[in-house]
Amino acid sequence: MPDASRVPRVHRLLTEYSPAISVRLLNSLDDGEESIAAINGLLVELKAVPIGMSVTAGASGWRTAYRLRSGRVVYFKQIRPVRLPRTCAGCRFNNATDCEEGYYGVRLYRDRRGTFQVGVCIQRMDLCLPVEEFVRSDLREEVLSLRESEFRKLARKYGAEGGADADRV
Repeated sequence: MPDASRVPRVHRLLTEYSPAISVRLLNSLDDGEESIAAINGLLVELKAVPIGMSVTAGASGWRTAYRLRSGRVVYFKQIRPVRLPRTCAGCRFNNATDCEEGYYGVRLYRDRRGTFQVGVCIQRMDLCLPVEEFVRSDLREEVLSLRESEFRKLARKYGAEGGADADRV
């Protein structure tokens, strides 16, 4: 949602589609604060009440769940700055202008030959490794170390307990 011009579109989604459909409001990184202000304005207009927050340790995404007066739940998904300590440190894109999302988590891609590749950066496809190579690599260890470190920090901050959803705080 880049700006307030999309508010009618969101209203249409909420009225024309089943409440069983998940609605996630995403701020536009290109439009920055204007986008976030538009989403916050919409949430105020809808009289949305925050009911929970989900932060995934070791990834850039986090979201807040809001309950609308109708009972429907919508989510406001945002990006938080997360960087892989070694991999991102020397990267030419590692700045607020070229890399707003940072490390977003691992993604699985399929190359032209049909080989599955594990990626850690939307800007640097050269960092992709075949799955078999990734699981034996230092990059895998860096990802796991970041996730564990972030989980400990988030658990201290938000008081999360371990368990089935221990990666989410």
